[in-house]
Amino acid sequence: MKSDVRDLRRGTSLAGTRWPASKGRSAMLAGSRVLVVEDEALIAMGISAMLTDAEAVPVGPAASVREARQLIRDVAVLDAAVLDVNLADGSVTPILEALSARGIPTVIYTGGVVPEDVRHRHPNLVALSKPVLPARLIGELRKAIGPARPHRSWG
Repeated sequence: MKSDVRDLRRGTSLAGTRWPASKGRSAMLAGSRVLVVEDEALIAMGISAMLTDAEAVPVGPAASVREARQLIRDVAVLDAAVLDVNLADGSVTPILEALSARGIPTVIYTGGVVPEDVRHRHPNLVALSKPVLPARLIGELRKAIGPARPHRSWG
């Protein structure tokens, strides 16, 4: 994955760019805890910044399957997750299974192709191809979380 993914509206890199939350739309993630799983540091920072600007609480980022699984075990409350399917240390499948077991909605945000076995096991999975406008990612997360936004806790 290239680390020079661009925001199509502004032509700027995802890293370090802040997108002001628009009143009523992007800010709808207020208080939602969202796990970020992305092995490209600049993209992970950009996703975390988008979430923060939408008033969400980024959890992570995790750069590997191992780190993501540890966060899923250790963090008591997660409302959603954003995952890249291509991680350096292996398949995203165990992460998806752990999130699914906890009832945590997931949005795939990847430059790659979602494997057919993942699509088969998770037919309702939302998958976005990099790059997308921040409002699109935030909107898909908001739809996945739903209006009631019950905190999903473990234990």
